[in-house]
Amino acid sequence: MAELSLWLDSYDDIYSDFDSRHYLKRRVSEDFIDELRMSLKYRTDKPDRLLLLLPAQLRNAEIEKEILSSIKEQLKDRLQISDEKRKRTWLQGLKLLISGMLLMAADAFIVYKATYLNTLLKVIVEPASWFTIWTGLDVLIYDYRKVKAETDFYKCLHQLHIHFKDISA
Repeated sequence: MAELSLWLDSYDDIYSDFDSRHYLKRRVSEDFIDELRMSLKYRTDKPDRLLLLLPAQLRNAEIEKEILSSIKEQLKDRLQISDEKRKRTWLQGLKLLISGMLLMAADAFIVYKATYLNTLLKVIVEPASWFTIWTGLDVLIYDYRKVKAETDFYKCLHQLHIHFKDISA
């Protein structure tokens, strides 16, 4: 059982300083998410538990239940958003790649029927087809990899069992 531990000064370390609503409605802070991202970045083992360490005198079991529920719900939402973005990125890259190939096929047909107008079209269509193919490949290879890494990160966070624990324990 691998675990990841984060030290907190108070429950507010989890949430954005700009959001003063109740714990159930507050958004998890980007600093908290970034700290989780950095903590997971160089780990070789995949943790299954997240321990949020807090001084014993500041702990409140009722508030912790609400916070855990809120964190889980927000991580689930972020995972869904990231997964939708991953699917959109894949589809966009595929559409660009196929469009480029169709333009390339049109270019080949234009060359077959050589006239002045077709030569002019070839000058326009050929660079457009190459550009569209390379852009599609760029999206499929590089952009998709970044979005997939983000989705994998949120999937890992969503699967964690989150608990509060006393610092002194």
